[in-house]
This record gives sequence, structure tokens and C-alpha cells, in this order.
Amino acid sequence: MGYENVGRVWTSGSLAQYLATIKKPVWCEAVTLHHTAEPSLAQRPNGLLIKHIENIRDWYITDKGWSAGPHLFIDEDQIFGMCDLRKKGVHAVSFNKSAIGIEVLGNYESEDPKKGRGLACWKNAAAAARVLLDWLDLDANEETILFHRDDPTTKKSCPGAKVKKDWVLGLIARPTAPQGTETDKPDVGMSWSSWDFRGERWCVPVYKFLVAKGISSATIISNLKSKGGKFFFGEELLEGAYYVRPDSSLKPNDCTWAPAAELMDLV
Repeated sequence: MGYENVGRVWTSGSLAQYLATIKKPVWCEAVTLHHTAEPSLAQRPNGLLIKHIENIRDWYITDKGWSAGPHLFIDEDQIFGMCDLRKKGVHAVSFNKSAIGIEVLGNYESEDPKKGRGLACWKNAAAAARVLLDWLDLDANEETILFHRDDPTTKKSCPGAKVKKDWVLGLIARPTAPQGTETDKPDVGMSWSSWDFRGERWCVPVYKFLVAKGISSATIISNLKSKGGKFFFGEELLEGAYYVRPDSSLKPNDCTWAPAAELMDLV
């Protein structure tokens, strides 16, 4: 079955690191963008989880009889794997043999791609597309960035009537993160060998950051909590915090990360 990457989760940065370890496919000439439609942003208020990807995979296999699906699913801050990026997927009839398929969380027939969570999803999708095109040695243009609705065999408006090609190409052309030099990162009084740029903010592992700032391990463990998909330190909401799962290539993993600027307010 072609669902080898279910369970893998990346940022655009860690996706680039992963792609550097695998051979690019000779068959791939483009990236095709879709929207999930269902689930919509409203139906996934806290974004996607690996369990959601597993459920979609099971639906493809059981209900649709597909041996593969799209390659990636993207929400506002993470990139979820589904199919091996070196193998052909199933996502658009005319493009399956020549394009990597990406599903962007949201229904952009009705939801707005240019503000709030919709914009965050499309910025993340643009960053992923840029990484993929770099890996494939392709420029971003009308021929290499395809929409599902470009397929002459479909009547769908996917990725939604509110999403325009020139706008997406503009997002892809504009880097959504600094290039990663140490001086680009906020001054938090310490050096980190691994940072993560997410949601337009530099983020660090909460536990290591607070230990380095002199907060005891016991205090951190007793105060760092997760409620309803949100993270708190005591009663203080850590806006933009997220959990990096054990299977992530981002290190350290199996821990909570948060924007460095947010954590500076705690110390």
C-alpha cells in the first residue's frame, strides 16, 4: 500500500532536511494543490492530528479502494505525511503520474484563505511547495504549481473558488521565514543549535529553555499543562505552543515547543 508516510510530521524546515536524504523522483514535474473541503477549518478548530490522517487513509482504502492517496496534508503549522514522496499518488486523475499532491486544510469555497487560520494554512502550504520545488529543481510557475481544477477531467473548483493561482504563486515566491542565521533569531540570552520557525515566529523547546533560564525541573513539570489542544504554564496560555511528537525529525522531540518571545514573558 502507498501510505508509507502516515505518522510522519514535518515543518517546512524539517521537510527540507528529510528530502535531502531521499532521491527525487524522475517522474515528478509539478505540485498539485487541493483543499480538504471536509474537514473544513471549522470542523478542525485545533488543526490536524495524526489520528485524522489515519482516518482519512482508512477511508481511502476501505471506501474508495485506493492503493495510495495524496502525498501531504497541511494545516496552519504542520505538514503531515501520507504517501511516499518518491512514488506516484492518487489525488487528481490527470496529474497522478506527474505531480506530488498536497491537501490544504479548509473549505475555500466558503472559508477565507487570506486571513486568520486560512492564511496560515496557505502560507504553510506555500512554504512546503517551495521546499518541494527546490528538491525537484523546478521553478514556481503555472506549469509546476497546479490546482486540482486545472485537471480537464474534473468539474471540481478545488482548491476552492476563493483561492487564485497568481496569489498562491506570490506566496511561494515570498519566503515565509528568515534564512536561519543566528542573528535572525530573537535574543533570548542563549544559543540553540536547533530552532523551529512556525507561525511566523521562532520557537524553542519549552523545558530546555526554562531550565536554561534557571527555573527548576520540578516547577516546569508541575506547571506545564495541556488542555483541549492548548498549552499553559500554570494559568498562563502559551500562545502558538505545540507538541513535537517522538517521530518528528525536529530535535528535541517528544516535547512541547513555544515561541521564544512568548516564553520570555515568563522569566
